[in-house]
Amino acid sequence: KTKKAVLAVLLTKKKDGDATFYRGMNVEVSMPTGTLCAERNAIGNALAADQTLKRNEIHAVAVLSISLQPDLHPVSSDEEEEAAETALNPLDPCGACMEWLRKIAEVNPDFKVISFNDTSCNKVYITGVDYWQ
Repeated sequence: KTKKAVLAVLLTKKKDGDATFYRGMNVEVSMPTGTLCAERNAIGNALAADQTLKRNEIHAVAVLSISLQPDLHPVSSDEEEEAAETALNPLDPCGACMEWLRKIAEVNPDFKVISFNDTSCNKVYITGVDYWQ
């Protein structure tokens, strides 16, 4: 498959509690059922950890792609390294993830998707789900 790891962190906060973060990572399978994306994995991890979690308590998801095969892209300069790191960043949600995120945004219109220019995270992009409509 892509040989790229996609990492996600989901931010939740209940009215009476502190912020809680849940991690997720894409899982690629060579089968017709395809891939479990990082965003949906993070949501699943959050629901597995807290079955009382409601959609309006999910506030944001941050997504970053990193390469799993740095040896395939020999780096001879800073520019080449930056190009390899930015190959998929900023990363937009896929169609399946967008459906899940839209369901969250139905009850929490302030829900945000956070992405980054590369693994340095020097540039941060914060958008609402309606950005992709």
